[in-house]
Amino acid sequence: MEDRIKIFKIILLIIFAVLILRSFQLQVIKGDYFYKLSEGNRTSFRPISAPRGKIIDRDGEILVSNKLSHDLYLLPNEISPEIEIETLIENIANLTSLKYENLLENYEFSKDNINNRNGLILKRNIDKENMVILLENSEELPGVLVRESSVRDYVYSETASHIIGYVGEISKKELEKYSTQGISSYHVQDMIGKSGLEKEYESYLKGVNGIRQIEVNNLGEKVKELGSKAPVPGNDLILNIELDFQRKTEKILNRHIERLIKEAEDDPERYPPTGGSAVVMNPNNGKVLAMASYPDFDLSTFTSGLSEKDYQGLTANPLKPMLDRNTMAAVPPGSLFKLVTGTAGIKFLNINAETEFEDENGLFYVPQWSRPFRNWHPGGEGVLDFTKAIARSNNIIFYKLGYRLYEKYRGEKLVQTALNYGLGSKTNIDLPEEKAGEVPVAPINENKGVWNPGDSVNLSIGQGGLLTTPLQLVNYISAIANKGTLYRPYLVDKIVNADGEIVYHQQPKVLKELDYNEELFNILHEGMEEVTMSSYGTARSTFRDFPISVAGKTGTAQSGTTDVSHGWFGGFAPSEEPQIAVLIFIENGSSSSYALPIGGDIIKEYFNVEKDSKVENGEENTAEGENTDTVVDNNSSDLEKLDKYISEVFSSN
Repeated sequence: MEDRIKIFKIILLIIFAVLILRSFQLQVIKGDYFYKLSEGNRTSFRPISAPRGKIIDRDGEILVSNKLSHDLYLLPNEISPEIEIETLIENIANLTSLKYENLLENYEFSKDNINNRNGLILKRNIDKENMVILLENSEELPGVLVRESSVRDYVYSETASHIIGYVGEISKKELEKYSTQGISSYHVQDMIGKSGLEKEYESYLKGVNGIRQIEVNNLGEKVKELGSKAPVPGNDLILNIELDFQRKTEKILNRHIERLIKEAEDDPERYPPTGGSAVVMNPNNGKVLAMASYPDFDLSTFTSGLSEKDYQGLTANPLKPMLDRNTMAAVPPGSLFKLVTGTAGIKFLNINAETEFEDENGLFYVPQWSRPFRNWHPGGEGVLDFTKAIARSNNIIFYKLGYRLYEKYRGEKLVQTALNYGLGSKTNIDLPEEKAGEVPVAPINENKGVWNPGDSVNLSIGQGGLLTTPLQLVNYISAIANKGTLYRPYLVDKIVNADGEIVYHQQPKVLKELDYNEELFNILHEGMEEVTMSSYGTARSTFRDFPISVAGKTGTAQSGTTDVSHGWFGGFAPSEEPQIAVLIFIENGSSSSYALPIGGDIIKEYFNVEKDSKVENGEENTAEGENTDTVVDNNSSDLEKLDKYISEVFSSN
């Protein structure tokens, strides 16, 4: 009997020990966990996605909006403690085409990066087939929620793609960056701006998500709604750009470049251009009116999320369609820089419009140097006054100016003049990833090495380590057009909220007031008008019978590709009271003559004048003996070949 009592006591002790241990586990070790579960059985929070702000042209035409999509959430507070999360995620994967590994990875990352009172997002923008499957099997998937959301709707997906930019899923690195900045509103798989205005104005475009507070029973079923906080839509961007003119600018650029590519396919002596750009700006305030880059890309490919393979395909494309050549292509400006040299000559060497120079034989020798610097035109052009030297883009005259500036100031004044015009610095346009370019600064920085006479001579015609972007050049042309004010270019005019109230109205910002008198700019204007309107100007083929007065400058610059140069044209119109400044860039386009008709067509479109039938049909309009403004590499070992090339060009004309 006593043995039985002993055994019974031992069994009771074991039972009590197990109960005590289990109680300790439930109340102490897992107390917080079960407390949260008990709270979750009473209250749950369901997110409400906020629509992203729209992007609208200056006339109210919507360029970017939003369209309906569906996101997949996991709500921990609505999941019974008996259900393993991994098992639930596995059930989702088995029922749908969604991958278990990706869902689990998103869950693990989400639970460590957002408040568990909110839903953990497993997959954004699920397709309709998976959405239907999940809704039909909702009873088997407690705590799994499909919610309406929105994705970007690029209404004109192939228009202004580099300007607008695209959105994509936030990366872990970006999420960590926002977290370190104290910004907790971003969560895994959130969509954020990755390029263009979408990225630059992310903080304005992103809305504030709402939330619904509901009461649920112990099975996770909704009992009633306790309250809600409505989402706040993102703010809308109103641009300076007008849709129709932007589309026409892109069409003109694309048509001409594609024609040049086709012609090069049939001519072994021609090199096909690899890209190009066009930008139109109001020189009186910095408003960007149109900006195109060729080739471009289709924004709709990013709407549903671009696969890594597809993205790599875009970035590996040798024509670099993702590159905005207006802000990201830093290349030599060639003869467009001669207006900088001219400015320095007028300011520091007392040059005026009538100052005469002589080009005896198309060659310039630096004293004690045996190799000559050459003009684009074989043979001498004789006596030229200063404005005609601009009109003819005569290298010899500008070599002489560069050398005289070297003799008197070394390279300091020429370099400082370039910096004054904003070259070598970002314009600070409201776009990300703008390049600053480069101006050789040895003469004003002792740590940068020795400045030689050849450096000034090369720089005088826009070569010699000088790198500029098309946007910098149109800004510099604009400062000449308005006679001395360098503005910050900008695309967004104002930002308004969902109620139409102005949140931010962008005003013109002066980067610099140039310390040059009006007479200096009058001389440059005269020379630029001779470029386009005179019988001897380098741009006469396009503008000699033009219905609007235009002032401009052509440029051809070494590209680094054998025997191939970049083509440039920059100008403003009307020349007497400028309303627009235009810059055309053809990457590896061989000659400025190919950039001219692009500029002419765009100016005609802006002023709504009838276009020449030949230009409209894509035919070239090249005058006899046209200046191709070719720059000769004075350090090349192949000068004879270049001389032969130049001679052939002009003998054929």
